[in-house]
Formats: sequence, C-alpha cells, structure tokens
Amino acid sequence: MSEDSVEDMDVSAEGARPNLEVIMHVPLEISVELGRVNMPLHAVTRLGRGTVVDLKKEANAEVDLLANGQVFARGEVVTADGKLGVRIVDVIPAGERVKSLG
Repeated sequence: MSEDSVEDMDVSAEGARPNLEVIMHVPLEISVELGRVNMPLHAVTRLGRGTVVDLKKEANAEVDLLANGQVFARGEVVTADGKLGVRIVDVIPAGERVKSLG
C-alpha cells in the first residue's frame, strides 16, 4: 500500500470522512520487546529457574512497543510504585508503519 493510498483512505467515495469511532474499541495485543536472541533447541531445553538469557542489549537501551506484532513506538522501562512500566519516547510515523506492512 502506498502513502498515496493511505491518504486516499482519509476520504470515502462520497467525500465524507470515515467514522473511525466504529473501530476504536477493537482490542489489540500490545507488547513490549526487551530484546531477542536466537538459541538452538538444545540450549532452550537447558533453560531453568535462575538462568540468565543475554539479550545483547544495553541495560538502558530503548525497548520496542508492538501492536499485534508490529512496532509502533519506542520507549524506556520505568518503575512506578514497585511496578514496571514503559515511558513512550518516540512514536513511529504512520507512513513508516504502513511501509513496514508491505
């Protein structure tokens, strides 16, 4: 899908704006990816309680936020009242998100 076709979606055939409210309550799976690592099966079978998996990422590096498996933002891990959270520091522009789909 080109950026032009994304812009075309903003206006329907009759020239009226689409009613986005109808999809605003569609559930999305939001996840935070701290890092990734490729491991052979024999290494995975040896993982146990207390095992540390090296994600090859610095401790203060940004994390990716994903909606249904697609990165839409980057953030930093924070703690609040003893719980972990993510502060969003950058949102991927819509045009880039659309390009990554095709």
